Amino acid sequence: MTAPLIGVGVPVWRGADFVAETLESVLNQRGVRFKLVISIDSADAESERACLPFASDPRVRIVVQPRRLGWVKNTAAVLAAASEQAEFVCVQPHDDWVEPDYLATLLDAARDCPRAAVVYSDIVRFGTHEGVISQESVIGTPIERQLLLLARHFAAIPYRGLNRASALKAVPPISGNNFGDFACDTVWMARLARAGDLVRVPRVLYHKRYFPSSTHAKWETWPQWQKGPAWVGHCLDMLAEAQTVASSIGERRLLIDAARGRLLGRHMEGINYRGVRDRSRIIQWGLRLAFEAGAAMRADIGPLWRPPPY
Repeated sequence: MTAPLIGVGVPVWRGADFVAETLESVLNQRGVRFKLVISIDSADAESERACLPFASDPRVRIVVQPRRLGWVKNTAAVLAAASEQAEFVCVQPHDDWVEPDYLATLLDAARDCPRAAVVYSDIVRFGTHEGVISQESVIGTPIERQLLLLARHFAAIPYRGLNRASALKAVPPISGNNFGDFACDTVWMARLARAGDLVRVPRVLYHKRYFPSSTHAKWETWPQWQKGPAWVGHCLDMLAEAQTVASSIGERRLLIDAARGRLLGRHMEGINYRGVRDRSRIIQWGLRLAFEAGAAMRADIGPLWRPPPY
């Protein structure tokens, strides 16, 4: 019996300093059949030179995008290319690396969990941040999965997991937003949770590099006037994904209440994200007002059924 084909997509932009280590870690995977697609985001000659030594491997294909896409669209493009004829797919950012049994371990977990849209491992951080980060599995009915994501998950750990290709085809690809594409990876996990469970493998198999010029690091340096609207927009996007699985007014109310809780950081596993819990009552009221107005205006969320007391 032929082993399932895994497609690995590596989106690259200004990654010359790190991408060789990333590609070597993928090509050193044991016990799996895979192909590797590298998508270089437009005219990035240094990254292209760093990737070219790997082009002689028959498992590798390099694509240079004709125009600059940005990290979100480049990720969508490389995942689409990696998905061709593959049964499982993963995205591998150009500055991280994985253990040699990463794909084999996740593939075994996916076989054991046929309802899983994504299986993912724990992550160890290195660089400017250290320590292990993990997130519990997101399992249950579609509404239960969305409620759990809204209440307890922010770090996009499943983004760095192994996706079932059928799940990717069942939902729209990762998409951007008007706030510097802030936390689009987390919203995409909510989108994939519409297609199935997100299942944790409790082993450290993934190494994530933190450095000052990374996209995520730049989000942290934003001034408060920029962080606030981005966080409101993120909570509205999460709510929009969740509302697609609601089948009654009662379920819509549950999701709206959970999104409000996310907005103010009530249950985020001890994470005071964006410092919302430390802000004055006036600023928190302003965030809630912006959230309620945005939810009422967006067609993909619909009108609120029960306005909250202020």
